[in-house]
Amino acid sequence: RFRREFVCTATPVVITGLGPHLTEDGVAGHELGWLKRHGATKKVAVTRDNAHVNAELACKDTDVLNLGDHLDRVLPLDQPNLSPTDFGTRDGDRTYLYDCSIPLKLPSLLGAIRVPRYFAHDFLQRTMHTHAFTASWPSLFVAAPHTCSSLHIDQWRGNFWMAMVKGTKRWSLFHADDAPYLSPDYSRGTLDPAFPPMQVMDDAHAQSSEMAAAEAEGNNSASEMAVESESRSEAGGTSRQGAATAAVPSPLYRPCNEYPFLPFARRHDVDLGPGEVLFVPGGWPHAVHNLDVTVSFAGNFLDESNLDRALDDLKLLGAKYGSQMVDSFTAIDEVWFDPEDEVMVEETLEPEQLVVKYEDYYGGKAGTWGAGDWDGLEE
Repeated sequence: RFRREFVCTATPVVITGLGPHLTEDGVAGHELGWLKRHGATKKVAVTRDNAHVNAELACKDTDVLNLGDHLDRVLPLDQPNLSPTDFGTRDGDRTYLYDCSIPLKLPSLLGAIRVPRYFAHDFLQRTMHTHAFTASWPSLFVAAPHTCSSLHIDQWRGNFWMAMVKGTKRWSLFHADDAPYLSPDYSRGTLDPAFPPMQVMDDAHAQSSEMAAAEAEGNNSASEMAVESESRSEAGGTSRQGAATAAVPSPLYRPCNEYPFLPFARRHDVDLGPGEVLFVPGGWPHAVHNLDVTVSFAGNFLDESNLDRALDDLKLLGAKYGSQMVDSFTAIDEVWFDPEDEVMVEETLEPEQLVVKYEDYYGGKAGTWGAGDWDGLEE
C-alpha cells in the first residue's frame, strides 16, 4: 500500500508507530545510549554557524571532533531552549552534524539502527555491481536547536526518508512541479538549483502582508473620515475640496516584489517528532528547521517511481563529473527491474516487522521478503 498509494503518486507521508523499533535500545532509543556506546569515540566533521547550507564548505567552518564531544556540548542546549533570536552565545549553538554517512564513516553504528522496511526495496541496493551510492545511506544528523538546512532538491531527484529518534524538525515541502515558483537559480551549473533561504522568503512575504494590512487599516480610517465629513455637509456644516475620500482598500495579502510567486507553490509544513518517519518524494524542494536538539538518520532511494528520471540525471552527471558517475549510471541502468518480480506485501504487519537490520537492507535481501519472512528483532 505504501508504494502504491504514496511513493508512486509522489505523496509525502508521515509514518508513525515505529519509534520503539528504530534502534537497539527500543523505547529508550531517544536517550541515545546506543549512539554513545557505538559512536562516542568516532571522529566526525561538525559544521558551525549553519555553514553546511553554503555551496562550498570551508575547513574554517568545520570542527573535527569525537561524536561523544559533540553530543556533550549539544544535548544541554535544550535546558533551557532559547528562542531563535536569542541563541548563539552558548558553546555548541549553531553546530550541526549533517548528513554523515553511517556505512562509510560510522560503521560501528550499523548494528544499532533499524531501517524502516518501507524502503527496503531500494533499487540502489539491488545492482550487480557496486556504485557511488551503494553504501551512502543511512546517514546521521545530530543538530543543535534552531539550526536549519537550505531549501534544496536532493541529487538526481532521489526519494528521501528520515527516521526521527530525538527532538522535532519542522519540514517545509513544496510540490516538485512548483519549483519554478521558488526563485530557482541555475547559475552554479548543477542539475539541482540553488534557492533563496526559506526564512528570507517567508520573512519578506510576512512583511509585505503586514504592510498591506496596515494600508488597509489606514484606508478604512480614511473612508470613515470621508463619510463623517459628508454627513456634516448635508447637515449644514462646512466641507472643503480635497477632503479625504473613500479609497479601494488593499487586500490583506500583497505580492512580495522579491519573491512574487512563492505563495503559488503548493506547500506542506509538518513537525516531525520522535519515533516518526517521513517520506519525501523525489524532486520535491524542502527545507528543515530543528526546533530543539535533534537526532535522526535518513536515506535516499530509487524504485519504479523515480528510476527513469534518476537515470537521466545520472547520465548527465557522468558527462560532467567523470568515470565514477558514469560507472554508477551503468551499474543501475544495466539491471532490469521487472515489476512482475517485485514483492508487494498486502498484509498488515506488526510494528516490529516493519524495520530491518542494516545487514538485511544492504544488498537488497529484505526487499524480497514476503509477509511471513520476518518476525522482527528480539530486543
